[in-house]
Formats: sequence, structure tokens, C-alpha cells
Amino acid sequence: PPSSPSSLSSPSSPSSASSSSSTNELGMYRIFAVRPKRDPDEQDRTLESYCDPAAFDVPPLSDTTHTRPGHAPPRVNAPARPPYAPFPNYTTFDMLYWQNNGSNTKSDQQINILATKVMQEPEFEVEHLARFDAARELKRLDDYIEVEDDSPLSVDDGWCQGNVQVRVPKEGVHYASEEDAPLFTMTNVWHRKFCEVIRGALKQACVRDWHMIPHQLFCTAADVPQRHLDSRSPSPSPSTASARFGTSSATSSSNSSSSSSSMSFSDESDEEDIRIYSEIFNTEAALEEDAAMRSKPRIPGDPEDLEYCVTLICLYSDSTRLTSFGTASLWPIYMYFGNQSKYVRGRPTAYAAHHMAYIPSLPDRIQDFYTDHYNDSATAAVLKFLRRELMQQILLLLLDDSFMYIYVHGDVVVCGDGITRRHFPRFVLYTADYVEKILLACLKYLAKCPCPRCKINKDKIIEMGTRADDYRRNHVRVDNNDVMWRIKLARQWIFEKGMPLTSMYIDRILGPLSLTPTRSAFSVKLREHGFNFYTLFAPDFMHEVELGVWKFAFTHHMRILHAAGADQIQTFNKRFRQVPTFGRSTIRKFSKNVSNQGKLAAQDYEDRLQCFMPVIEGLMKSRADNRIVLDNTFDLAMVLTLGKLRMHTSKTIDGLGEAASSVGTSTREYAKKVCPNYVTVELPKELAARGRRKARRAKVSAAGVSVPTVCKRTYFNHCTYKFHALRDYATTIKALGPLDNSSAQIGEQEHIHSQGDYDRTNKVNYIPQVARRNHRGEKMRTIKQRVDAAREARKKKDSDAAAMEPGAEPPQPRPGPDKNLDDEVNGKLPYTTASQRYHIAKSQRSHDNILDWMSCGDDPALTNFHMNLKDHLLTRLQARGIFMPTDEHDETQIGEHAFEDRARLVIHKETAYWHEVLRLNYTSYDLRRNQDSVTPKNHGDIMLLADTDSEGSDGHTHPYAYARVIRIFHVNVRLYDSPMQEFERMDVAFVRWFRVDHSAPGGFKRKRLHRLEFVSPGSDELAFGFVNPADVIRSSHIIPAFAFGRTDTSVFPDLSECLARGRLPPSTSTSTTPVSHLILWS
Repeated sequence: PPSSPSSLSSPSSPSSASSSSSTNELGMYRIFAVRPKRDPDEQDRTLESYCDPAAFDVPPLSDTTHTRPGHAPPRVNAPARPPYAPFPNYTTFDMLYWQNNGSNTKSDQQINILATKVMQEPEFEVEHLARFDAARELKRLDDYIEVEDDSPLSVDDGWCQGNVQVRVPKEGVHYASEEDAPLFTMTNVWHRKFCEVIRGALKQACVRDWHMIPHQLFCTAADVPQRHLDSRSPSPSPSTASARFGTSSATSSSNSSSSSSSMSFSDESDEEDIRIYSEIFNTEAALEEDAAMRSKPRIPGDPEDLEYCVTLICLYSDSTRLTSFGTASLWPIYMYFGNQSKYVRGRPTAYAAHHMAYIPSLPDRIQDFYTDHYNDSATAAVLKFLRRELMQQILLLLLDDSFMYIYVHGDVVVCGDGITRRHFPRFVLYTADYVEKILLACLKYLAKCPCPRCKINKDKIIEMGTRADDYRRNHVRVDNNDVMWRIKLARQWIFEKGMPLTSMYIDRILGPLSLTPTRSAFSVKLREHGFNFYTLFAPDFMHEVELGVWKFAFTHHMRILHAAGADQIQTFNKRFRQVPTFGRSTIRKFSKNVSNQGKLAAQDYEDRLQCFMPVIEGLMKSRADNRIVLDNTFDLAMVLTLGKLRMHTSKTIDGLGEAASSVGTSTREYAKKVCPNYVTVELPKELAARGRRKARRAKVSAAGVSVPTVCKRTYFNHCTYKFHALRDYATTIKALGPLDNSSAQIGEQEHIHSQGDYDRTNKVNYIPQVARRNHRGEKMRTIKQRVDAAREARKKKDSDAAAMEPGAEPPQPRPGPDKNLDDEVNGKLPYTTASQRYHIAKSQRSHDNILDWMSCGDDPALTNFHMNLKDHLLTRLQARGIFMPTDEHDETQIGEHAFEDRARLVIHKETAYWHEVLRLNYTSYDLRRNQDSVTPKNHGDIMLLADTDSEGSDGHTHPYAYARVIRIFHVNVRLYDSPMQEFERMDVAFVRWFRVDHSAPGGFKRKRLHRLEFVSPGSDELAFGFVNPADVIRSSHIIPAFAFGRTDTSVFPDLSECLARGRLPPSTSTSTTPVSHLILWS
């Protein structure tokens, strides 16, 4: 075992009882506090399980995350019931499953599924539908519960109705105690029991891919030789058990002046292996909860081999609109499990979210109740107090006695992987937007201390990233006796002394910490067990960066461009419309005026940030303003890039902390030196919004109102909670893993299912109907797994039986849609296997004779085309060992190879076969298999490893080479006097090369993007050339440097456009070649 101190209280330090996994081919290994009975990473996993489903033909999640045919764990004493139970036959199940899944509006694709995957099943019989009644069958499903303990349908995890009560105070009304105040009862609160839902989830077969024992993930240092597992000694990191977010990530970093310099990614120590953070189950929060659980005595009577584990619970809540028009809405609470991989948890098709409750709004009848008791209307302060109380009472309804029992004593469950465990549920994360986060934390909105994690004052937020700011962040919020005393005293004054909720005396005791006179449900139930509920509220990257800091900065940039005049805003919009797209919706077309903003999603603001620097450059009034804006944008882009990483090491975490500090420095400089130079007013959109708000307020008060027509003066405001949260991301990653674990995006994607369930209701009293349909969907998916397993077993049995008969042909599969048809038939590339490096179509329909091109004369693109192509092919054959060059090579000859060697290489019919798309399969940094698509028409920019680092006059090097693909083709070749006697296909990309412009170097230190330019024909470097598709790393996004102007394409036609048409124009020869300056974002 690792030679580290033995300490259960410090999960970062492996104890003497810890165990290590084997080291994989990438040098990664895991350290566990106890050896798990089953390690999912040690099991056989196919390459498809690491693939992006948008790019590869991978099985659906229902096949990979639930029961897989032939892989389901055996159930003990399983009864001989049909797999389609409780339905009477396969036909009934297939019809109901089709109706309750897929699109709510049945499209052509849904009809195809009905015709091919439902009606053509061997078990489908029309006679079974003679007396079919959907309502009766769904009622049968609702009532169905199995009696076996190991069945996921054995638990009563359905929805139930509950009541919650809140005490209603009144200013000036005294009670002997709070218990004497009138109770307002909320009925029909739809919710589910935590213990039953958790028990049912653990019985699902997808648990075989869960990590029930948290671990530390390490990678061996690159310069450290491979060592024996017993001698491995990773450097222990400090424990954060006292407060997950209590220590700033850079308390030892320099002050703001030094942190604003370059981004430093220093190398790891040679003596240390590298700690990796990727999932919740390999972070500090999970390790702390596991260590705290193991530090307590085992339950008496438990066998020694009974595995103890923690179930990591992640909650999410947010209201969502159910219709585009009207007032229908839903406020759900979702539960996720941190033991499950985020790559599954974050996909809506995985159905990883468990709906726990639908929070009702405070009803209008509260005013009737208040008037009946106090003969007066409730004030706004009272209604706000009751809303806070209602939220906490609903959480108390979920944290019932049954849950608290398993929280303390655990619950023995036969899990879906066949292993019996005693699990202890533990809360590690509650994701919500800022408004709801403050509601859950029982804090005042935008008050003196706006952060739910620390006690920083609002007026000090402006110093984000300084040493003083790092020191203040160490004053974390703790649910201690002082907080309890303040809340208790305030409630006594409210109920027993009749003080108004807005009293200055109450504010004096609650105001210093921005508390409210409401106690958190987590505090009521879990404080006695050592739980600090403030650690639940991790920052939300999506709302705080893309929809927060960057959105505010972008909006003020637009105000400045409007103030600058001279059609700057129109130039800005025009430039954005010319930004090329990239990837599969990674960067989409900016077709509308970007400055108008509109109702944009987080991804839209992310796209704007990634493309903003070349667009805004040169539009400010002065070079100094331009420099500051570009510096600030680069810093924000670095926070976005590092914060979006799905796998982190200590280097990237430190880099994110430094990037956040740089944002603080550059933002203060922007506010001090740029903003005062412009008289900024409301944007037209903001003026219209202010008018609508004023009209709504006037409508409520029944007073007349005049629509505002004059724009108000506006100022740049960065003293916000979202600006403050930038510095917490590095610490959050160590506690909870990469920020996609705590992003609200996962929960918002689950709203799609809630909205789909609503669409299937009759829209009247819809919440009970949504709840029932949600539970039916869970049951139907469980039954679907059994039906698929039974059908797969039947097919295998029939195939084996047919193979045993002498002379019998194997059964032919039923005809169905074939996604892998050749492009000659359906005009589309078939799916590729993830193991392929790249993929080009097999078609030879489009072709040209290469020698015909020589008639184009002295066109620079085709100069020595045939000779250079053969040189390229011979070089590749030489690397494969097939071709050996002639010993005597005349140095006076043109080209890389001798004339005799080129004569040996024969291109079949001297023909090139053209293709439109090159697909590049690659492994991303987080060990996922992804794909890029390169097309000469619109996505033709690629990057390769440079043969030698291109060094500029200033000594700076660049490790990559860049090119623009003009055409993709293949040739069939053979080589005389070699083992290659048959024609063999060789794929080629014809490219035009870029070179790095070292006169304007980029990078972290200069806070600029690297600038590229086309290589000019006739220069010392090759302007055109050939590339082996297997050598291409990825496609790249190259944006025009608008500030430097565009070349005159009317004088020199674009060669790529000419070749894309299949023929070059009669004459495109030039004595000089235009250079288009470009900027790279990679």
C-alpha cells in the first residue's frame, strides 16, 4: 500500500488500509480507502461507451446504462413472470411504450418506429388489440408492485400528496409563543420519499457502472519511471473537511499586479504523481463523506463482508414555463446521484434525474386567510417571509423520519450489480440559480453579504482577485450557534413581541450576515450530525459567467459602441456576420445583428465570447481603450476555457485561479480607464424593457403612466455576486470536480421531460397528471429493459438452433432502416467505427484526370502538381517501408525524389477521385472519443504537428502547422519493383498553407490570439501542398482579422472556390499572391 500517513479524517491522504488499482496504458491509477467489491473501471468496456453519440453509431443509453442482454445480474428466486408484466402481452406493452415515449407530436420518424419496431416484432398480434383500453392498462401499470426485494419495481417510490403548514405573523400582534400563531396549510403537495426513490435507483442494473466507493485519481508524472504499486507515494493534499469552500485557491498567489501578467502553467514536481479531478466520486467532498462514515462503528450484526458505501445526492430545483403562452409553470426538485458518471448523468436520454417534488407557489387565498385572522391584508414583507417558510417546509417534508433513519443507520440494499451493500445517503450539492440559492440558504437577496458561501461585504467585491479578497473568502459561512441564536431571537421578536419584519432591530441582528428569520430545513435535520448546509451551494458557472459577468460586459461594450457613433455598431454587426461557423453547432452562424442580443441562451453568449476579440479590435476610439478591452476579453475567455474543462489537474486549477485574478485586474482597469471616456446610455432594448416594467406596475396600481422615451444614463457595474464567484471556481473543482458537475445546465435539460409530460395532460389540474406520467415512464423503461433482454435471448436461441441443423442457413434479420448505406445510395457518409483514425467515402463517382490540369498553365496552385503529388505519395510509402529511394539523386533535379523513383509509382488512369467530407476521429483530453468534420466549402481549416517548431525573429516557437483544405481526394496507386504490385487506395488532402505571423505574437503572456497569414506562392515556403489525412490532429477555427482589412478577391480569384467547382478557370496566374491576415482560436 502507499506509504502515506494513516488518517481517515483526511481522505486526501491514503491510509495504510487503502488499496491501489492497476495502472492503465495512460499511466492513470486509483487509490481507494477500502478495496471495492466491484470497480466499474476494471470491467470490460467497449470503445463505444466513450464515444459522442452525435458522431458515432453507438447503442442508446437504455442499452448501455441499464440492463444489457446477457449482462444483467442474476436475480435470486426470480419468479417465472413474463418480461412484459404487468401487461397481458407484448403487443399491449409495445403500443403503450410507443405512445409514452419519443416526440409528443408524432413525426414521420415516430411513425417509422411504429411500423418497423412495433408492428414488425414477431410477438405483435393484432388479435391482442381487440379489447385494448389504454386507460385500463395504464391503471394496471400504476398499481403494479413486485414483491421480490431485489426488483427495482418492488419499492413504493411513487408520488404521494402531503400537507405543509407555516406560521403566519402580524405586526403588532403578540403571542405567548410561535406555536400559538395561526397555521396556514398548503394541501396536495406532490412529492416522493427519498428513501424509496434511492432504494429503487440502487436496484437498477445501471448501478453496475456506478462508483460506490470514492477514490483518488492519479496519473504518473511523465518524467518518473514506472514504479511498483506498493512503492507509489502520491503527495497528500490538505484536507478541506472543515469547509469545502473555505480556502481560496490562490491564497498563496501574488497580489493583483502580479496576477495580471501571464498565465503560468508550471510543471508538476518531479517527485509527485499528478492528481486528477474528473467526477464527483473522485473529489474531496466524496472522500470526506466516505471517511466520516467509515470513522463510525459498524452496525452490530452486519457481516464482515457487507460493503459500506455512501450514496452521493445532488439536488437541483428551478421553475420552468410549460408553454410559450399562458401561465402554466412547474417548480420541480430533481435528484441525481454523484456515484454515476457525469457523461451519463448529463444526457437527457439517460433519464438520470429523479423527480422528487413539485413546489407549489404561495396561493392567492393566503390573503383571504390573512384577512380572516387579522382583518387586514398581508404586506409584501409578510408574503416574502411566507414564501421562504413554504420552501423550507417542503424540504422538511422530503427529509422525513424514514430518510433520517437511513441517513444515520444506513439501508441494506441488494444493488443492481448483484452486490448487497449498506448505503448511507449524503448530500454533496444543491444546484440552483442565484435567486433560488439565496432562498434555500435563508439569506437576503443582494444584501450586505450576498455570497451564500462566505461573509464578504458587498462593497469589497470590487477587490476580487487580490490578496485581501482571498483572505476574506476564508471567513466561510458555518451553521453554528451564533447563526442559530440570531434566527431564534428574530423569530421571538416577530411572533412574541409583534415586531414588523422590516424592523431595524431585527436588521441589526440579522443584517451583518444577511440572514433571514427562517431556519434552513437542512439545518433543522442535519446540523446535529455535523453537516454544514452552506457547503451545498456551489457556484454555477453557466449563470455566473456566460449569463453573468460576460453578459454584463458584452452589454456595456454595446453601449460604448453606440456612444462612439460613426456606425461602429453596424461595423460590429457586419463583422460578426462574417465569422465562419465551426464544428457541430460549436460556433453557429451569426445571421442576425449580434448587438441586439434578444433572448439568448448561455451557449449564444459563449459563442460570442470565443469570437469577440477579432471582431471588436479597432472599434474603440483609442489604441489604449482597444488594448484594455482586448486584455479583459482574453482574461474572460481564459476563465471560460479553463472553467469548461471536463477534466482538471492541479496545473489547470491553478491556471483558472490566476485567470480569475487577471479578470479582476483587467475589469478594474476597464472600469477606471475606459468607461469614463464614453457617455453610455440605455440600449434601445433596455429602454423598451423599462417601459414595459413601468406599464405593468401602473396596471397593478390602476394609475396612468407615460411611456419613457428618453434613455437613462447607465454605468458599468461589476460589484455583483457573479463577479465575486469567479474566484471560487478553483476551490470548487477540488471539492466537487469540474464545473460541469455543478452546472445548472443538467437540470435545465431535464425540464424537457417535464414539459413533455405536461404536453400529454389535458392541461387542467396538470401537476398530478405530470407526476403520474413521470412515474409511469420510469416503470415503462424498467419493463422495456426486460423485454429487450428477452427478445435478445430469443434471437440468440433461434440463431444457435439454426446453426445446429446441418445445411441450414442462418436466419436473416428483418429488413429495417440501414444507417450504414453506402454514400452511392443515400448520398451521406455512413457512420464510422470509433477506432478509425479518419473516414472518407468509398465512392468513385466524382473524378478528374490529373493531367488535364496541366493545361491551366502557370497557375500557382497547380505548379508541379503531378510531381509534388507523387513525391508526397512516395514519402508516405517510404515511411511504411515499401519504398526505398534511389541511392543516386541528382541535386539539380526539382522535387523531393528522383525522376526514376517517380516513374516507378503509377497512378491508376492518372485519375483523382473527389470527396466532400473528411471525418477525423480523435481522443479528447478527458479520454472521450469525438469527431471533427472537414469540408473544403465551409469547414476547411485544419491543424497538424509542425515538423519543427516554427521560430520567429523574437525566438518564440509554435508547435503546430495550419492549413486550409482545398480538395479531398484519393488515388489508386501501385509501385513497380516492390511488394506493392496491386493498386492500393491512398487518401490525400490538397491544402494551402498558413504560417504564423511572428510580427504579432500571441499567447498567454501577451493576451492575444495567434495571428496567421497565407504563404505566398514564390516564397521560400511551400504555399500549396499535400497532407495525409491521418496526420491531421483536428479542425481549427480561423477568424478573419477584420481590423487589418480584406484582400481584393475580384483581382485574384479564390483558388479554393475554383477547385471546389471541379475545374480551374482558364487563367488565374498571378505574379504576386494576396495575403489574408487571420486570427486563430483553437
